[in-house]
Amino acid sequence: MRMLFLGIRRWGFLCLAGVLLVLAILALRSDRRPHPATLSPNASPRNGHHAPAPSSSSRPAPIISTRATVQKRPLAVSFTRGKCEWTGDDGRDTNIIRHLAHNELEYARMLDENSRIFRRQLVYRKETAAMLLERAKLTGESIRQLTLPALDGREVQFEITRADVRPSGLEGTFTGRVAGAPDSLVTFAFKVNREAFTILSPSEGLYVQADPREPGEVILKQINPATYAAGMCGNL
Repeated sequence: MRMLFLGIRRWGFLCLAGVLLVLAILALRSDRRPHPATLSPNASPRNGHHAPAPSSSSRPAPIISTRATVQKRPLAVSFTRGKCEWTGDDGRDTNIIRHLAHNELEYARMLDENSRIFRRQLVYRKETAAMLLERAKLTGESIRQLTLPALDGREVQFEITRADVRPSGLEGTFTGRVAGAPDSLVTFAFKVNREAFTILSPSEGLYVQADPREPGEVILKQINPATYAAGMCGNL
């Protein structure tokens, strides 16, 4: 019975990891630029953003860029370590989500996601996997480990056990584990300098999903593993 229970838990763990990897790859391939059809009539040219439309609803109207691309590095840096910079704003706050979202659909998705995550934080990465791969090609070395950001200035050493990278070195996936945590699972996907990854380490209570924003920017989320993939993996 114990072996059956452990097997079920392991299946749930792997299913969650698989779902998160698929979501990460879809996020990398999606076009997150502002959609012209979603632009508000209350446009303001100031800073390239729209002013929020007056509404009696409790849900604020999103601010959407009128430019072809949204503002890069929209939040101030509060902490720097190594090759990453962490912003200090609460990414679950609706006013902050306005600055993170590329369009109204993404804004609505992030609001809905709030009930299934504990935290959200924007992080800037000075050195992406694509940059490291380009450097490795010049030296003839292979990448066996990456340093990934978790929330609040924490860094995680990602040991790569499997790599599937395009010959160009500009797109691919890595899988592996957290160094020193054999029960963990890490998945990582990138396309040029946009990255997405998942860190699942039950022994450390570490459940992190990173979504791509702009090149060199990731939105970290401390997810609730019991509810984040609800309906896809049964009762985790």
